[in-house]
Amino acid sequence: MNFNIRPQALFNTSIILFLLFLLVAGLTLVEGVASWDSMIGESVYRFAAMDRFFIFLSFIGSRLFFYPALITISIVLFYKKKWAFAGFLWCNLVGVRLLNTFLKSIFTRERPALDHIVEAGYYSFPSGHAMNSMAFFGALAIMVFLKVKIDWIRRAVIATCLLLIFLIGLSRVYLGVHYPLDVLGGFFMGASWLLSITAILVKAEQKNRKLFSFHNNG
Repeated sequence: MNFNIRPQALFNTSIILFLLFLLVAGLTLVEGVASWDSMIGESVYRFAAMDRFFIFLSFIGSRLFFYPALITISIVLFYKKKWAFAGFLWCNLVGVRLLNTFLKSIFTRERPALDHIVEAGYYSFPSGHAMNSMAFFGALAIMVFLKVKIDWIRRAVIATCLLLIFLIGLSRVYLGVHYPLDVLGGFFMGASWLLSITAILVKAEQKNRKLFSFHNNG
């Protein structure tokens, strides 16, 4: 397993992404920027006759998809005795969902005044779908990067995960339940959270490896 990644570099990148999130959050409070945000959102809203496609994308960015998928993946990981990865995935997803609810309660931004194509509750900023998809599919991409040795498979899976993250975010604007800045802020915060959790995983694995090596030498 390749854990030759510096946890500090991951933490530093996480902090930068968190600062970018705060910048986006601040922009939502600027009247002129918020007007542009609303205008762009309205231009993306149902820009093509693709409701079913974007409703499906919104579904795979929801808890109705994530939790069954996570349970299935966990069963496979438990069978292969990859306890650390299973714990990583659960802490990552449950944590990001709790964090999103907390952040929404702080910023209390109302949702767009458009006809919502799908049901959406609570506040708008940051987008929960954007945060959740960044954390979930980002975690899968990281696992593939760490475990899969065949280069073309790694590239294909990572590219697919990134594409899904983007399309899920886009779906929320298309369906009229989020502004573009909600999604952008969700991406930044979701990535910040993911890298923080990944840094903890990598640091723990590196410590365990050093401890195991020490006992062997002894």
